[in-house]
Amino acid sequence: MSGAILFGILIFGLIPKSLNLLNGVNWISNQAGIRFSNYGIAYTNPFSYPVGDNTSKTNCFSIEVALKPAGYQTKGATFIFSLHDGRDHNQLLMWQYHSWIIIMNGDDYDHKRGTERIAVDISSMPSKILLITVTTGEKSTEIYLDGQFVIRKYFSLKIPNGSKSSLVLGNSVYGRSPWHGDIYGLAFFGYTLTAQDAALHFDRWVQNNNFSFVKKEEPFILYVFDENVGERVFDHAGGNNNLIIPSRMQILKKTFLFSENTILRFNRSLFIDSIINILGFIPLGFILSATFVKIGGTFDKHNILISVLFCFAVSLSIEIFQAWIPTRNSDILDLIFNTIGALIGATMYRFLISLINRKRAL
Repeated sequence: MSGAILFGILIFGLIPKSLNLLNGVNWISNQAGIRFSNYGIAYTNPFSYPVGDNTSKTNCFSIEVALKPAGYQTKGATFIFSLHDGRDHNQLLMWQYHSWIIIMNGDDYDHKRGTERIAVDISSMPSKILLITVTTGEKSTEIYLDGQFVIRKYFSLKIPNGSKSSLVLGNSVYGRSPWHGDIYGLAFFGYTLTAQDAALHFDRWVQNNNFSFVKKEEPFILYVFDENVGERVFDHAGGNNNLIIPSRMQILKKTFLFSENTILRFNRSLFIDSIINILGFIPLGFILSATFVKIGGTFDKHNILISVLFCFAVSLSIEIFQAWIPTRNSDILDLIFNTIGALIGATMYRFLISLINRKRAL
C-alpha cells in the first residue's frame, strides 16, 4: 500500500502540467511573424547593449513592437518580452495583464512596492494587430499606440546593467509566465523616437505590413520575423543577436525551493495549494507509521519522526526535480505543507493505535 501511495505522489509531483513539452512557438504561415501558444519561449544568447553602462544611469532609448494578443483573459503576469541580466529586479519588461500592456523595470508585478510603470489599456482594439511604441528619455516615458500618443509618465526606464543580458520573448526566464499571441516585428533604438517618428512608423507599417522599413532608422536590434521556417530569427540590425526558437520548451533560469509567496499573503490560490499538498502526504505518513510500528524496535519507538523524515526526503527530491521540468515550480512552501501532511498522517495512526489499545484494555 505504501509503495502504491508513494508511486502516486511521485507521478503527481513530477508529471508536467502540460504533457506537451514541445516549444509552443510557430511561424505564422500567411505573414511575417511568430505565434506563441501553450508554453513557448524564444531567446538570445547574452550580449551587450550600446545604451548606458549601469543601472544608475538613465537610458535614452525606444522600443517598437507589432503584436496581437490571443485574448484578454490572462491569469497573472504574462511576459511579452524582457531584457534580463540574471537579476529580476533589474529586468526591463513588457507584459500583459488582462487587457493592459505594462512596461516597467523590476519584478513588482502586483505593484505592492509601488515601482514606477507605464501601461495602456487595449480593450477597445480587440483582435487587431497593434503597433506599440515606447520611448524613454531623461525625464519621461511615453507610449504611442498605432502612431497616436496615449500616455506619458515622468520617470525613465533603464536597460538592465548596460552589459550582458538576454532578450526573452513570450515567457519569463523561469518558463512559468507564458504569453499567448503573435509578434510581427520588434525593434530597439538607441535614441528617443519623437511623436512624428511614431506616426510615420505606423504609416510605413500599414503600407508594408512588415518591419523591413525600420532598417533605415538604425536600430540596435531588429527582428522582422520573415524567415518563415527554422529555429533562428535573425537580427537585421547587423548585431548578430539572433533569437533562438528551441524545438522543446526551455527553462533559462532554474530556481530551487523558491516561493513567489515568500511574504505569505492569504489568497484562494495559496489556500488551495496548501490543502492539496497537506492532504497528498497524509496517507503516506499514515501508512509509513503503520509500517514502522509493524517492523518494531527503533522503528516502532520513533515511527513518527522516521515517517516524517522519510516524507520530507521524498518531497525534497520532488521539488529539486521540478526545477528541471517545464511548467513546474520548485517551491519551498510545497515542501513545508507536504511535511505537515506527513506529520498529521503519522500522528493520526499513532493516535488510532493508542485509542484501540485503550479500548482493548477496558
